[in-house]
Amino acid sequence: MQVFHGTIITCDENNTIANYLVEREGRIAYIGDTLPTQYEVVPPIELGNNVALPAFVDTHTHYSGFSILHKLFPINDTDSNSKILEQLKDYAENTRENIIVGFGATEFSVSEGYLLLREQMDKACPDKPALIIKHDAHSGVANSMFIETVKSKIENLRGFNPETGELRQEAFTTACEFVSHGLSTKKVIDSMVETTDFLASKGIGLICSASGLGFIRDYDFDMERSVAKGLDNGMQIRVAYQCSNVDKIAKKDMNRVVFANLDGTFSNQDASLIDSYSNASHKGVSYYDDVDVQKFCVNANRAGYQIALHAVGDAAFEQAVNAIAMALEDYPRYDHRHIILHGSLPTKRSLKICSKYNIMISAMPSLLSHIDGVDEFIKNMLSEERYSFVNPLRTITDAGIKVCFNSDAPATDPNPIMWIHDACNNKNVDESVSVYEALRMATYNGALSLFDEKERGTLEMGKSCDLVVLDGNPYEVPVNELCKLNVAELYLKGKPYQRSRTGSMATMLRGMFPQ
Repeated sequence: MQVFHGTIITCDENNTIANYLVEREGRIAYIGDTLPTQYEVVPPIELGNNVALPAFVDTHTHYSGFSILHKLFPINDTDSNSKILEQLKDYAENTRENIIVGFGATEFSVSEGYLLLREQMDKACPDKPALIIKHDAHSGVANSMFIETVKSKIENLRGFNPETGELRQEAFTTACEFVSHGLSTKKVIDSMVETTDFLASKGIGLICSASGLGFIRDYDFDMERSVAKGLDNGMQIRVAYQCSNVDKIAKKDMNRVVFANLDGTFSNQDASLIDSYSNASHKGVSYYDDVDVQKFCVNANRAGYQIALHAVGDAAFEQAVNAIAMALEDYPRYDHRHIILHGSLPTKRSLKICSKYNIMISAMPSLLSHIDGVDEFIKNMLSEERYSFVNPLRTITDAGIKVCFNSDAPATDPNPIMWIHDACNNKNVDESVSVYEALRMATYNGALSLFDEKERGTLEMGKSCDLVVLDGNPYEVPVNELCKLNVAELYLKGKPYQRSRTGSMATMLRGMFPQ
């Protein structure tokens, strides 16, 4: 049994601030302003200037992909292509790896203003296949040796540019499958178990991972579920299946299904737009016809699944919302919790449909700030009116639509404190939300989107004692300094977070064969 004393932000619907929280057997036995006499014998944990609140929730990430990319050759802090090439050359000469994979390149953060070219990579790394993945984890550029290795698989796919070596869309996904197939199972599992430590350092206690993309035979899905079940440190991982085949989905015992991406990303200029990009004569890429998306949604909704659709651009957002609305007209469900992932550029008419049908939105509040220069990069490709409506959290919230947060890791690093900061300091000031609203989006709404709100998301009696301790009070620091808050500690099921006490393979086996 433990007693916490200090400022405790419950994040409940009344924005209750408590002075005491009692944990017993992993659950909250009491929370309130005064301590009942039966608990007075327990020496309290004094929070002092620290503040406790519910553990954060990341509602959409790619757990295995993020875990692997985080351990690769990092290049995200480099400000020029010439430096990247120097690092690539040095890394290739000194590593035992047969395939070189780097992560984090950004054309808008390098002085040259463009992504590496195939011929440049050939000079820096002529003897080994090499792939540099962009920061958004949706595209990359490869040298000639890598391209020759996978040419038969990608040469007829959309997104392959043999001149520059750039890989996007289906060509990029196929390249990722080739890379992941060469990784040892143990290395992947080691990475996943270690990633829980990173999540905990950010105050995250619950995530939902979308799996089944970039790995041959979708083996990431089965590994993630086994690791999730085998973890012994309280970290909660829900695994959703990313697939467009409902019959295939039916073979998995699961709740949330993620339809294959409806469009791409702003960084690749392949997010699907209603009107052309301001600096290009195209509207991005729409991966699927309306009929395909509608058919999937109708079948998935009838089967009782929670539908999650990746939609970044406004055309993709309308396609997603219309398909879910059609499915609910076909087969009404009261508590479906269907959700749009990202919804970065919604339209006002589609937000009305979201409100009518209770469709949630899982937003990336740090989309315009997670890398230096990304806001100007996106601003230059959109009209001023469109740019001002990127992540319109105030408008969405005022429409009565539930918003939760996601990182889409590895596209961005999970960082809930930055999510809260950016939600309260929107690039369009009128679209900022209050600190309380942002906290709810990072905690309760996230748990709600995963059907876990009765167990987590607020600090209330009977719930799991999953709480994060911050080194300051988000209600007292200046709004523009929220990003300066730090995670002091994370408690899951009442216990201070600890690294997994058993090896990674033992973790997976425990998940596969629970006693």
